[in-house]
Amino acid sequence: MLTTLDATDPDAVRASLEGASDPDLTARIEAAERDLDGAERRVSDAVEARVGAERDLDAVTGDAEIALLTERKAVLELQIEETALQYLGLSFGHRLADEAIRRYRDTHRSAMMRATEAAFADLTAGAYTGLRSRADGDGETLLALDHAGAAKQVQDLSKGTRFQLYLALRAAAHAQMARQGLSLPFFCDDIFETFDEDRTRAACRVMERIGRSGQAVYLTHHRHVVEIAREVCDSVPRLHELPARQ
Repeated sequence: MLTTLDATDPDAVRASLEGASDPDLTARIEAAERDLDGAERRVSDAVEARVGAERDLDAVTGDAEIALLTERKAVLELQIEETALQYLGLSFGHRLADEAIRRYRDTHRSAMMRATEAAFADLTAGAYTGLRSRADGDGETLLALDHAGAAKQVQDLSKGTRFQLYLALRAAAHAQMARQGLSLPFFCDDIFETFDEDRTRAACRVMERIGRSGQAVYLTHHRHVVEIAREVCDSVPRLHELPARQ
């Protein structure tokens, strides 16, 4: 990895990995793993050749043959040393790349989690104040923390609260894409139908916030949602009434 990154010290490698994208880091770590496998094979082959040379050396008595095999042994020992140093460099580079990709993912996931927490707290009027992830086998389980600090799994939330969490996750993802310069329409299809009026007010404010960085479209057949949106939004929502299907 040190060779691949054209760097001779760990600090230079770390600097070269800063700011790299997730796909780029993944490609680098896969390349490092391939290089590491090759170095391991070369170390194994060199050690095997050295053992063979020692065995041959023990089996001969002639001075010429002993000198030849001694030279061969010295060359093999040098090759083993060079290969071992290369292996150590590749192993270290692999760990650095692994560390960099983990930091990249944690940073982006943390930003996404904070944005989701803020939206979820707004939508629930402070009934839920935080989100946490818990390792669960090879994956992770998302936990919602209520105002008392009690953690609940998603399946333990009410249907309305699950919809609020779903909206918070989508709003956070949309905000992150907008910050990256990608502005996409945001569509919701009557997910407020299980909300009471307070929840609907909070959801309308979140939709208005989304609309400031893109087009937020909410589809509903409930007239009271329109009235609440007009009441709570600073900018008057644009209403499009679709004809009833015959």
